[in-house]
Parts: sequence; structure tokens; C-alpha cells
Amino acid sequence: MNEIQYVYDAGGHKKSVIVPVELWERTLQVQNPKTAPCNPQEYYGVYRERIKNPQDVARALRSEWNRG
Repeated sequence: MNEIQYVYDAGGHKKSVIVPVELWERTLQVQNPKTAPCNPQEYYGVYRERIKNPQDVARALRSEWNRG
């Protein structure tokens, strides 16, 4: 397969890309993300290892809004 080629303007900034046909046809076969079902279980608890005391954090955030 050929390499991807970049097209630059006179200032040296990338403006376009030339993609090999084989790669382009493969990208057309990628499934549309709108039709793919979302599985929340894949993302649930991503931060559970980082936040050791989530109840304390939630309490602290709530107290910010109590301006007695």
C-alpha cells in the first residue's frame, strides 16, 4: 500500500491529504458510530480508582452552594 501524502501551501502549512485507494475503501467500510449501540458498562466507573471517597467529594461540592 502506498503512503499517505500531504499537500502544503506556499507557507508550508498542511492543506490537503492524498490517501491511497486501498486505505480509502477500508475507511468506507467502517461502521457508522450512530448505528452502533452504546454500552454504558464500558464507561461506568472510569474514575472509581481516582476518587477514593466519592461521598466526601459530593458533600464538599454541595457545601459550596450553601451560602447561609
